[in-house]
Amino acid sequence: MIFKNLDTLYEIVNNNDIQKALELIKSPPKFTPIKTKKRSVLMVSGHQIKHLNKIDELKADVIMLNLEDGVPKEKKEIARILIAVFLSNLKKIDKEIVIRINALDDGGFEDIEFLDKFTFNAFRIPKVKNIEEIDDVFMKTNKEIHASIETKEAFFNLKNLKHPKLTTFYIGIYDLLNDLNISHSIISLDNPLIHKILSEFSLTSRYLGITPIGFVYQHYKDLEGFKKWCLLQKNLGLQGVGCITPAQVEIANLVFSEDKEFAKMIVEKFEKEGPFTIDGLYVDEPIVKNYKNFLFK
Repeated sequence: MIFKNLDTLYEIVNNNDIQKALELIKSPPKFTPIKTKKRSVLMVSGHQIKHLNKIDELKADVIMLNLEDGVPKEKKEIARILIAVFLSNLKKIDKEIVIRINALDDGGFEDIEFLDKFTFNAFRIPKVKNIEEIDDVFMKTNKEIHASIETKEAFFNLKNLKHPKLTTFYIGIYDLLNDLNISHSIISLDNPLIHKILSEFSLTSRYLGITPIGFVYQHYKDLEGFKKWCLLQKNLGLQGVGCITPAQVEIANLVFSEDKEFAKMIVEKFEKEGPFTIDGLYVDEPIVKNYKNFLFK
């Protein structure tokens, strides 16, 4: 919890009091952002005081401070300032912080300019279409760049989006289907078209050396359904998924975790004995390399 009393902040949001909000921003604190496995990416809207105040306690690997979808147009500016207020009062944090800015032609560059001096990991760029947009952002910040893959141009030209500062992709399945004029009804666990979309996204991301993150499951009360989608996306090679509740975070962290003790045992046994068999699995160099990647990356 960052602030003990939120009354002033609630009043600021209700009145859209820009000047009073600006007065609460402190000098940016100095600490080094950490890196995580990105199993869970929890969306937190920039105008939601109660949720912003818990970002240091939430169990997600990544907190996605959202300025785009989910923030009413009349609250966009106050949300941007509130994110600065909370970041400037944050002493340290044990998770990644990413800011999802507005579209570049609709306030995104202003978001970057205002927030860049604070300590966090990355800017997430929505509605990306081409590498030129990534270059434009690169000229404005030294932060990592993440990109939402939710336009047909980005999805079908994913291999062209490689950039030294671009580290993470998020598949925006609902917006992508809208752009392709395909009904959301195809979003089912056994639909081969969904499997193809997610598989191509995962494989191309891995080819580029970019971390692929799965989509947000909107039926937030259906935790069993969410778990099934996590398992599917993990099996298709994705690194983690977007979340909209702490309950989803708990499931994502569990599903996308690996057994470190088992991996360590495999590596140590191989280094002592060479190839061996365990539980019907023949462990040779390629198998060990995979476990080493998990342990040491």
